[in-house]
Amino acid sequence: MKKLILGCLLFSASNFASALSLDVQRNIFTDTLDLQEKKQWQKANQNINDIADYPLAYVAQYNYLNANMSTVSDADILNFIKTHKGKVVSDDLQRSYLFYLAKQKNWKQFLTAYPTMPNNRVLKCYYLQASIVTGQSEKAWPDAQKYWLSSTSLPNACDDVYVYYQAHKNLTQEDIWQRFNLAFVKNKQGLMRFLTARMDKDKAALATQLYELHKDPKSLLDSELFASRELQSYRFLVPSIKRLARKDLAKAMLAYQQFGKKIAFTANENLAIKKQFATLIVQRDKTNYFSWLDKELPSLNNASLVEQRIRYAIKRSDWESIGYWLTKLPDEKRYSSAWLYWQAKVLEQAGEADKAKSIYEKVAKNRNFHGFMASQKLGLNFSLNAQTIVEEKDSLNALGGELAVIDELLFHQLSIQAKRQWQRLLNTQNKKIQQKLGLYAYDQGWAHLSVLASINSKSWNALNIRFPTAKPEIFVQAANKYDLEDTYIYAITRRESSFDEYAKSPVGASGYMQLMPKTAKETARKIELTEYNEVSQLNQGALNVQLGTAYFNGLLTRYDGNRVLATAAYNAGPHRVDRWVTPDKKNGNIGIEIDSWVDTIPYYETRAYVQSVLAYNVIYQHVLGKPLKFLNQKEFLGRY
Repeated sequence: MKKLILGCLLFSASNFASALSLDVQRNIFTDTLDLQEKKQWQKANQNINDIADYPLAYVAQYNYLNANMSTVSDADILNFIKTHKGKVVSDDLQRSYLFYLAKQKNWKQFLTAYPTMPNNRVLKCYYLQASIVTGQSEKAWPDAQKYWLSSTSLPNACDDVYVYYQAHKNLTQEDIWQRFNLAFVKNKQGLMRFLTARMDKDKAALATQLYELHKDPKSLLDSELFASRELQSYRFLVPSIKRLARKDLAKAMLAYQQFGKKIAFTANENLAIKKQFATLIVQRDKTNYFSWLDKELPSLNNASLVEQRIRYAIKRSDWESIGYWLTKLPDEKRYSSAWLYWQAKVLEQAGEADKAKSIYEKVAKNRNFHGFMASQKLGLNFSLNAQTIVEEKDSLNALGGELAVIDELLFHQLSIQAKRQWQRLLNTQNKKIQQKLGLYAYDQGWAHLSVLASINSKSWNALNIRFPTAKPEIFVQAANKYDLEDTYIYAITRRESSFDEYAKSPVGASGYMQLMPKTAKETARKIELTEYNEVSQLNQGALNVQLGTAYFNGLLTRYDGNRVLATAAYNAGPHRVDRWVTPDKKNGNIGIEIDSWVDTIPYYETRAYVQSVLAYNVIYQHVLGKPLKFLNQKEFLGRY
């Protein structure tokens, strides 16, 4: 049985708490975390009372409540959640509390603590279970039905929920059939089997046939499931043609023609199928289908496919095709700086120098890759369009308490929690205050938080907070060691992690310069950096930048000092860049120009990465008061 511990008695300030210095409170807080790690809760709670006025006292309180839900009272937990509503740990405790209540099957208290459908996938199931047990199943059914219609498997916690609703006739055969359709489209064969088992005899037989078709898309050509639009199976025809196209485009086109003669496809069905064909033709470079593509593409109303078609023409210096397809872009795309640049280049190739120059001048007003390319081409000064956020006296006084929390979280290296709390703060402020917070973060040396503020406030021209110069003692020293531009190392880091020392990508890249463990280990071996021993060290800023800079320097050596190729390799790997570089003078292929090569890098992520880093380097030159240089002559005039 739980102990009833009233919130006002659990944590209360001691008489001398407010008299303690900040340094002393910090030390006590550190000791408290150590005691909590050792589960010495009584001593830890006494410490919490001693530092009740310390900005992070609530963190220690959260740790205690989160670890002792079986002994503390519901009132204490709910009181903490309410009292600290603005803190991210309030959400964390609420989530943990709901999971605890579900495990205890305390469904009445579950609904008291959270009376509406939660966002968490598993908690949704528990909410529905709580509603059923407490006699509110009909009230919860609309939420349950909406959640049911998912193309992915639901958590196991939902199994009993939908067994109940099917037994009570809420969940109908049509609901199951709709979800089977979603699973078919999303290629979830396991879910298809699960749903088939819940169907009545007739529907299960049809679902089994469709499942077999899904496993063997080529059998579509001989299928009798789609003889009429009135058949229940008809809704699976278009997804089946699209699925077959991914396996065998020629057979999919044959199936499209074959069924099109029997059943007149609607305009939307025709569009969906043709878009699938066109996407596969462009993505897989199926040049033998380009006559079909060029005929159909203008009617597909798909700007992305047109852009890919333009890049194909750029790769081959097919100026006539580039010019033609540029006219097929919607205006918002066609008049972007990137595609205006190529309109100018088409005119330039056609000998219309004056018209080309006029458009280049317009493009050169942009602070991006194409703007800087146009500026260098014409010999113009680079346009930075810089604005500066300036300090206003007392502008953030009202947020002093929240800023103190951020400061202390960072002091104790609770960086993830600090980032989450900063984002919560930004979300509650208007643009002007967000900008001031960005400047405050910059002044405090919180580079990553400064960048987040610039993004939230959409202050794209506020270069002082959007492009901070973090820890020069780290970045400048690393760059100088290899005689590299410190601005370029800043540029890579800004693009990689936005100066988040603890950033980790989904594939495992870590730290400031987002190094993969294998890359870091190999680089450390090459430069004889014996102090690097484990992956966790990649969150140490100085070591990460040392390794990242050394790795980039190695790529520069590999590519004869060419930063464009080295930057692409830093993102995509040198083995890919080696494949993308095309000069082969023995066979008469001298390669393409720098702008063509960058704009036709096969991976969107790498293409955007290279363009960003090259542009960010110029921006950091401006921020640091250095001469502005974009591409050196070797890079600018080289063939790729």
